Amino acid sequence: MHTVDQRHARRAMYNTQVLTTAARFLDEERSQIALPAAQRKAGAFGDLADSINADPGVNGKGTLQVTAGTGSAATFTQIAFEVTVSSPYASTTFVVWLVRGAGQGGMNSQNAGACALSSSLLGSGRATSFLSLGASGLQPCWPHLWSANSPGPRQPHLEWAAIPQSVEG
Repeated sequence: MHTVDQRHARRAMYNTQVLTTAARFLDEERSQIALPAAQRKAGAFGDLADSINADPGVNGKGTLQVTAGTGSAATFTQIAFEVTVSSPYASTTFVVWLVRGAGQGGMNSQNAGACALSSSLLGSGRATSFLSLGASGLQPCWPHLWSANSPGPRQPHLEWAAIPQSVEG
């Protein structure tokens, strides 16, 4: 029974690490999107990953590795980044985005979200099903998120952020 408890505790810790990382990236996107596009700093997301790696509250045993992958903060109405959270327990790559409306009132109309590109918890390759992370989780990144014909003005266009649609593995 002890082994089952340890496995459950490792999974619960990993779920918390992924959700905490996603929340911190969304918070940074909210801060950056309020700035004029020319003043945004894509490097802030790499710095954020480094700070999560160094945070003992998230990375208690020092085995967590968070990396900010491909993404962009340069588009006026969108910030989106690929993020990988790896530990001895699992590895998950997801996308976080924040899309604001255009124009002066655009900050009053936002769409923030995240989706799973891949996770060792779901098997190899691209995520095609919901990634359960305890009380919450991530939907898979559906192909329409890369479409130039997005369903609406506040929907993410992941191709604009150069986030690859295909996943190795």
